[in-house]
Amino acid sequence: MSAPRFLIDRAIPDRRRIEEAAERFRLELCFDACGVRAFASPGYAIRLEDGRGVILGTIFDRNGPPEPIDELKADHHKVISAKGERALLENYWGAYCSLLSDGTVLKVMRDPSGGLPAYHSSAAGFFVIGSDPEIIAATGYWKPEVSWEDLAIHLYTGGIPRPATPLRGLAELLPGTACNICDASMSVEELWSPWDYIQPGSVSGISDQAERLQRTIQNVVSAWSSRYPSILIGVSGGLDSSIVAASIPARRTEVVGVTLVTDDPDGDERLYTRFLGNAIGLEIREVHYDPADIDLATSCVAHLARPIGRSHALAYDRAVHRIARERRIDAFFSGNGGDNVFYYTQSANPIADRLLVDGIGIGALQTGRDVCRLTGCTPIEAAAATIRSIRARGKGYQWRPDSRFLHAEVMTRLATTTVKHPWLSDARARLPGKAAHIAALLRIQSGLEGYDRQHPAMINPLMSQPILEKCLAVPSWTWVEGGRDRALARSAFRRILPSRILERRSKGGPDGFANQIITLHRAEILERLTSGHLARQKIIDCDAIVSTLSNDQPTLGADQARLLSLIDTEAWAAHWSP
Repeated sequence: MSAPRFLIDRAIPDRRRIEEAAERFRLELCFDACGVRAFASPGYAIRLEDGRGVILGTIFDRNGPPEPIDELKADHHKVISAKGERALLENYWGAYCSLLSDGTVLKVMRDPSGGLPAYHSSAAGFFVIGSDPEIIAATGYWKPEVSWEDLAIHLYTGGIPRPATPLRGLAELLPGTACNICDASMSVEELWSPWDYIQPGSVSGISDQAERLQRTIQNVVSAWSSRYPSILIGVSGGLDSSIVAASIPARRTEVVGVTLVTDDPDGDERLYTRFLGNAIGLEIREVHYDPADIDLATSCVAHLARPIGRSHALAYDRAVHRIARERRIDAFFSGNGGDNVFYYTQSANPIADRLLVDGIGIGALQTGRDVCRLTGCTPIEAAAATIRSIRARGKGYQWRPDSRFLHAEVMTRLATTTVKHPWLSDARARLPGKAAHIAALLRIQSGLEGYDRQHPAMINPLMSQPILEKCLAVPSWTWVEGGRDRALARSAFRRILPSRILERRSKGGPDGFANQIITLHRAEILERLTSGHLARQKIIDCDAIVSTLSNDQPTLGADQARLLSLIDTEAWAAHWSP
């Protein structure tokens, strides 16, 4: 089952071109009124009565059974007609975009999880919005072309979500926002904000909060799993993917896990994935990263509007796709976003939050102790960091740009650029810990879009709206209680997951394989980066790259990830350049 796609057009001069694009991608007409049409993959559209609109994608009823809605009941039609997008946000959740009319205005809203992408382009009064750049380009009303300045901004700002993309003339409708497609200016408004769900103080004990979180996660994962007859889930032996795997009701669907293994011990998680598989009865495929899967000329995110990949991920993706084809998998589930939604932190921000909410007292002292146990810092170091955090809160959350390997001209040009997002500049952002929690949610957004739409749907259950809202309501210090990271999530699944996973404090990764790629392809990486698009556009500092890659040390540390990101970005730029 491939990922859902959709296409919406307004005031297009040659309607046949839109129809041909829809036919090419096997989309069905599901809305046609007021000069606006919507097309969607079969089974991914819910029509509203009296031509009031359509919901594209997958939605679930907050108060109904954990299964997707195929058709709305009569009273639900009335509520949505009366309250519009607000009714969807309050009563439903999923991965969807809605197209609703109030009789005079037509709005497209993207749900807060960002589970269904939405990009748009407009010119000379016409408007096209679709699930991916390829489908919009197929209409002929938008020609792909790299915006080098926006690409430089993307690299410098560390990929903070912004409407403009590095593809000229293509903008993204960000999660939780709506666009008025009847307005020539295409006005966008924010309809969902994480700050609406912040509760400053503890509302109940940790055991009650843990029980509610467990129930919410299990309901969400159960709902998602009911949509797909067969699921492949990526497991790493870590907490987040284990929680998702343990929450899939195996009786309702065929489930198989996959873990990728490197040649070095740090990237071999089989000991922990076997603990998980034995505990929950999950078959787990163990696959070694294959250097033969690496092609530096191919971006692992060539289909996306932004280059957010790293070259070594191509091996992971290809291994997953092979299993998906072999097992006829309908969807790939992951634990992506767990660190973000469960507020993984190694900072003193939870202490600052507790002091600002509860004042000096036993609670703040307990949180201070928890942070010291978690980070290994001394009480004096924790106190100093807390003071800095409280003093800096008046400036709001400071998103740090990433200037590594960027050209001096780019850094000079962008040095005065303020990295902005409405969630970070909200007037309610007075708690450093909560501001950091929300910033973490922003960091993961661009990484949720998943694979090419021709591959199985990628589902990131932990980023679903009910889980987001439940976790946002939890005070930041609860996540570090007892000196454990993601403490509430650990407590929520303490009776379900094996203790070896619950008590685990570190996790491996593909760094060894990434090092291997650089060692094997050092000359090609140098050639591609120093003579490619990024170099010609003076986006990257070739001298700094040559100097770093001339070092034969076994690992390049943080520079390794940046270099693999840049080589994938080079391939992405080549894909979209004429």
